[in-house]
Amino acid sequence: MKARFTGFVVFSVVVLVGSLVPTLTAQDKKEKALAGQNVQGTVTDISTEKSMITIRAGSATRVVGYDATTKFLYGHSKESKPGTVAQVKASYYISCVAAFNDKKEFKARECIYRESK
Repeated sequence: MKARFTGFVVFSVVVLVGSLVPTLTAQDKKEKALAGQNVQGTVTDISTEKSMITIRAGSATRVVGYDATTKFLYGHSKESKPGTVAQVKASYYISCVAAFNDKKEFKARECIYRESK
């Protein structure tokens, strides 16, 4: 009798934990979507008139917008210094955290750049 009760308790705990895991995973995905996507690669073009940076990663090309609120940093993520978009040049390695804004534009919140990967 005691073994049956213990087995039932263990089964109940497993079912409870199993039902919570998909909920936690969905919340993590929503938080990551709000945080933005990490776009990284080599800068191929910078358009200061349109406030756009074209980034090539492998065979894929992404265009990321920026504005006055975008934070630019020079160096590595752990050791970076304040920078500006004027210092970013074609062939530099760049990593931007970007998300779609209200106008459905893909805008960067923060970009870290350096001469090479």
